Amino acid sequence: MISTKKLITYITFFVLIQSGLHAQVNNIAPNIIPAVHQWQAGNGSFIISAATVFKFKPSVSTQKTVAIFLEDLAALRGKEQQSGLQAKGGKNDIIIKIKLQRHLTQLQKESYHLEIKPDKIIIKAMDEAGVFYATRTLLQLIEQSTDKQSIPCYIISDIPAYPFRGFMLDVGRKFFPVSQLKDYICRMSWYKMNQLQLHLNDQAFHGQHYAAFRVESKTYPQLTATDGFYTQQEIKDLIQYASDRNINIIPEIDAPAHAMSILDIAPELKNEKLQDGQLDVLNPKTTAIMEKIFDEFVPLFPSPYFHIGTDEYRFKKATTTEDRKAFAAGFCNYINHFNRYIGVKGKKVMIWSGYNEMPGFTPIDSNIMIDMWLGNNAKEEIKAGHQVVQSTDGWLYIVPGTNYYGVDNKFLYEKWAPNDFGPNQQLNPGEPDLLGAKLHVWNDLGPMGFTYHETADEVAVTLPVMAEKLWGNKMSPTLDEFIKRVDGLKNVPQVNDTRLLDASKNSDPIIDVDFKENTLPDALNKHLIKPLTGYESKSVLALDGHDFVRLNLPADELEQPWTLSFRVKKTDTRDTTTVLFESPYGTIFLNLKDKKSGKTGLGIARTVGYKEYAGEGEDFYRQVFTGIVPVNKWTQITLTGWHNTCTLYIDGKETESVEKQFVCPLKTIGSSCGHLSASSFLTNIKVFGRILNRDEIMALYLNAKLLID
Repeated sequence: MISTKKLITYITFFVLIQSGLHAQVNNIAPNIIPAVHQWQAGNGSFIISAATVFKFKPSVSTQKTVAIFLEDLAALRGKEQQSGLQAKGGKNDIIIKIKLQRHLTQLQKESYHLEIKPDKIIIKAMDEAGVFYATRTLLQLIEQSTDKQSIPCYIISDIPAYPFRGFMLDVGRKFFPVSQLKDYICRMSWYKMNQLQLHLNDQAFHGQHYAAFRVESKTYPQLTATDGFYTQQEIKDLIQYASDRNINIIPEIDAPAHAMSILDIAPELKNEKLQDGQLDVLNPKTTAIMEKIFDEFVPLFPSPYFHIGTDEYRFKKATTTEDRKAFAAGFCNYINHFNRYIGVKGKKVMIWSGYNEMPGFTPIDSNIMIDMWLGNNAKEEIKAGHQVVQSTDGWLYIVPGTNYYGVDNKFLYEKWAPNDFGPNQQLNPGEPDLLGAKLHVWNDLGPMGFTYHETADEVAVTLPVMAEKLWGNKMSPTLDEFIKRVDGLKNVPQVNDTRLLDASKNSDPIIDVDFKENTLPDALNKHLIKPLTGYESKSVLALDGHDFVRLNLPADELEQPWTLSFRVKKTDTRDTTTVLFESPYGTIFLNLKDKKSGKTGLGIARTVGYKEYAGEGEDFYRQVFTGIVPVNKWTQITLTGWHNTCTLYIDGKETESVEKQFVCPLKTIGSSCGHLSASSFLTNIKVFGRILNRDEIMALYLNAKLLID
C-alpha cells in the first residue's frame, strides 16, 4: 500500500508547502475522530448561521451531501433545519471546490483539504467522498462548541491510510430493523468508516434449531424469514441511504456451511456425513439452487464486493478420510465455481479464510479476496496473489451475551496495528494487498440475544478505535485519553439507539410501587391487588395461576445498569416454575430448575417465559441462583445488572454474583404465557436505572421490613 505521506503529494491543489502546513506542538489539536493527519491552527472562529449558504457547482451528489450536513446540524442543535442550498451567497459562506481527476485511488477519493477562516470555509476535494468527510469534520467541531455554531479556525489536510474500513453486523441470526441499520450507518459515517457488511443468513448456535434468510426472495419465497426480513425495496433504499453517506453495503450469503435456512427449503441437499446446516457440495442440485439465489441477489447490491461466506465446512466424526478428501475438493471447487459465476457479473468475490485447512487441499483462484478471520497464514495468502482484509477473530469479534471472544479496546488502541495478524504474521507497513480491517458483531445466541441498545453499547468504543487506527493517525497516547475524546463526540446525529428507560443520572426509581392505596400505576389488571391482612391501608399484588399485570412503560426492559428490588412471599410449598417479571429479552423466576444440578432456586434468563426457554440447555441464557426463597415468609430480593455481571442480594446481603449480562424485564409482572404463576405475593417493587451500592440495598431491605413485618 502506498504510504499516506506519498499520497498527500498527489493531491496537487493542496497547498501544503506554500502554507507551511505541519503538525503544531504549541497549538491545540482539533479533536476529530479519526484524528486528522495534518493541521494548522488559525485565529478566531467561523460562525455558522441562518445566513450561511453553500456555494458549489450544480451537482446532485454535492447537493445531497449539503442536505445531509444540514439535517445533521439541525439534529445536533435540536432545531429546525435551515435551507443553505443556495448556489450564490455573500460573506460567511461555505465554498466547495471539487477538482475531478481520472484514475483516482480510493484513498485519493476520500481525501480532503479544509480551510476554516472567520469569514468563510473552503472545502477542496477530488471526489464527492472527500467533500462528505470534510463535512463530518466540520460537524464534529461544531458538536464540541458550546453554542453549536462556532467553528474554530484550522487548516486541515486529511487522507485515510486504508481503503477498507469495515464493520460487519450479523442480521442472519438476529433481525435488526432498518431503523437500527441506519443508526449504524450514521455511526460509521460519523467516524469515516466506509464498508458495512451484512451477514444475511445463518443459524443460531447452542442447541437451537433456528435459521433465517433475511432478504425477501422472489425466486424462493419460502426462503424468506418469517420473523423479520428486508424487502428488496427496503434494501435498495438502505443502499442509497448508505451510499449518500459514503458507505458501501457488502452482502454476505453464507454457504455451503451456515446454510440451515437453505436446507429447510431443500432438505435433499443434506448429507448425513456433514454436520448440521451444511450443503452437500458433491450434489449438483446444490450448485443449481445457489446459482439461482445468486442470480437474484447479486444484481440487487451494487457493491463491488460480494461475500459468499464458505467458512467452517465441517464433517461428522464418523466420516472416512476418503469422504473428507472428496468433500474438501468439492468445497474448493464450489468456491472457484462461484468466484467465476459471480465474477462475470462484475463483482469481486470475498470468502472467509480457513479453506486451505481442508484435507487434500485444492487451490482456489488468486483473484478471490480473503477475509482473514483466521490470521495464521496472511503472508501465504498474499504470496498466493490474494488481497486480504484483517478480521482476526481473537481481536475483532464481539459476540454479545457469551463468554467467548470479545474485544480488548486497550490492546487495539495502544498496541494493535492492522498489518499485525499474530506471531510471525506481521505484514510490511504499506502492504498494498492488505486493504484494511473489519470489526464484527456475531449474534450466536440468535433472536434471544442482546437488545439493540446493548449491541450498540458493545461497539460504542471499539468502532471509533477501529476508525482511528484505520485512518492511520493515532493521536492519543492511551485508551483512557482516547475515550475522553470519544466522550466529547458521543452525540452522533440521527442515531436513536439510546435507552428508552434511561434514569442512570437520576437517583429516583423508575418504578416505585408499594400498593398502599390499592393502585398499580401505569398498569392493568388492578383487581390482583389484595388488602394485606392486619395492616390498614396496605396491600400486595397477588399472583396465582394465570395472573399477570401488564406494565405500560416506554420500553419492555431496562438494559444495564439496573437494580430491581421487591418483597416477595411464596405460599405454594411446591417448587412450581413461577414467573415474577417478564419481557421479550428476559424473565425472572421465583422457582427455576437448574438442569445440571436438579436444584430449584430464584432464576433469571435471557428469554421470553419458560416455554421457549425450556428447550435450551446452555448457560449463556440463564442463571439459577443457590439462594432459596422460603415459604410463607416475606423475603427482600434485590438484583443488580451490570456489564457481564449479575448480582443477587437476599434481605439486603449479597449472596451470589455471576459473570453474565441480563436485562431487567418490565413488560409484565407474572407470566403472560399463563400457567406459570404459583401462589405468591409481591410488594414494594422498585426499579432503578443505576447500580445501587451495598448501603442503599440494605436500606431498601430495612425500610421494606418496616412496611409489613
